[in-house]
Amino acid sequence: MTIKRLLQLFICIIIPLLVIVVITAVFLNKKENEVEASQQKRFKSYKLAEDLLSSSELLTRFARTYVVTKDIKYKTYFQDVLDIRNGELPKPTNYNRIYWHLLADSLVPPPSKIGNSVSLDQEMEDAGFTLKEFGLLKDAKSLSNQLVSMENEAMGIVDNLEKNTNETDRSANHLKAITMLHGSEYHHAKAAIMKPIGQFLLLLDERTKNELALLNEESEHLLDYLLIDSILILISFLFFAFLIYKKLVIHGLGLLKNVNEITAGNLETRVAYKSNDELGVLAKAINTMTDKLAGAINKAEHNTIDANTYAEKLEEQKNHSEKLLNNILPVLIADRLKKGESNIAETFPEVTVLFADIVGFTALSKQMPPRQLVNMLNDIFGRFDELSQTFRLEKIKTIGDCYMVVGGVPDRSPTHCQQVADFAIHALKSIKEYNQENGVDIKIRIGMHTGTVVAGIVGKQKYSYDLWGDVVNTASRMESAGMPDKIHVTEAVKIRLSDDYMFDELGIIELKGKGNVNSYVLTEKKSGRE
Repeated sequence: MTIKRLLQLFICIIIPLLVIVVITAVFLNKKENEVEASQQKRFKSYKLAEDLLSSSELLTRFARTYVVTKDIKYKTYFQDVLDIRNGELPKPTNYNRIYWHLLADSLVPPPSKIGNSVSLDQEMEDAGFTLKEFGLLKDAKSLSNQLVSMENEAMGIVDNLEKNTNETDRSANHLKAITMLHGSEYHHAKAAIMKPIGQFLLLLDERTKNELALLNEESEHLLDYLLIDSILILISFLFFAFLIYKKLVIHGLGLLKNVNEITAGNLETRVAYKSNDELGVLAKAINTMTDKLAGAINKAEHNTIDANTYAEKLEEQKNHSEKLLNNILPVLIADRLKKGESNIAETFPEVTVLFADIVGFTALSKQMPPRQLVNMLNDIFGRFDELSQTFRLEKIKTIGDCYMVVGGVPDRSPTHCQQVADFAIHALKSIKEYNQENGVDIKIRIGMHTGTVVAGIVGKQKYSYDLWGDVVNTASRMESAGMPDKIHVTEAVKIRLSDDYMFDELGIIELKGKGNVNSYVLTEKKSGRE
């Protein structure tokens, strides 16, 4: 028999057995859930009886305490317990017997009207009791309510004590109220509540015990079926595994030895096994594959040399292209473009824009040869580029002798204004160093403003990452209206930096297209703020 026929026979036997296992497991799980639900129901039923007893005990305790001490808070507790039981007040968080002890010492908050409230009657209706069980709990609840009437009557006597002008009458009435809650009539009424609750617990115990016994018996039957089916599956696996193992071991080891030799690189090896079963077909296929593999390896060796050479050139071009793209655009934006995004545009509610411009550049350009002029700009803006990287800013562009940088784009930084301020201070220092190194007297104007911008990519053939918004225009106007070697800032910038930086007030100036604005000069960072 071929391996295929053996496997077909195995599948025809094992699949029905597995289906039976799954179905049995599903039913067993269902029965276990029913057992769990029955136990939960039993616990909840006992809990409801306990809640009724607990509420009755609490009412007795608070009524007696109020009658003896006349402390109004115990009357309030009495009414809260009654309202919670009647569903007129939500249960407090972690409501239990010790709640009221903790409340007396103000260790927990008093009951609140916020939340969902459910009466004890409603909880009993939802618990799924039998009519007889429900009737017994209702009888106990009714008797408890009668006891509440007696307790209210006693507390009412205490409430009216102050209306008695005669001290003897007040004492007699007070004693009467205490006696009402401690006398035999009260104790008989209290004991009457317990009788229907005791009968309820007996009925509940008998009913739930029978339900659990039936469910457990059904679960045991299902478990027996599952065990028998599992044994059959195990026997089937062992039997067919033995047949497959016996067939494969006889001829498989020799075949495996030949394959290992081929794998080790001995392409002269050929499999000698011949048969009409699957192993015979596999042997023929291995011999054919070995012949083709030998020829393919020779060809692949030549192709690999060519491919490696091409891959190196391709990787070199890729790195060059990525370097150019990252020089033109922010890295985050370049990555998004490489992932296929287009029309990238975002609103940034909080950014700071800075413009720096060389003073008298037009006159300077007439005095310098072009190459020297470009070298000067390249040196100065190169220093600014290093500062923008140091303070994690994004250089947007240079226009002639004007350098534009922004903080908070595209990385949304909460300290964008401080980063740009530090850049501006160090830019002035960098210009002074440049002047000392080259024996010149270059001066720059710097303008800053902060606010909201839109940032995105424009262009289809040549990409440009740019900013738009009133913040950009205002920062440019502040630069134009500034003084040489000064950092001219708006009031918005001063507000954000006043804790860490020092300013000189310039007063109100007129900006083109903006009207009159308050302006300041950022001078330095406060000591201890570095």
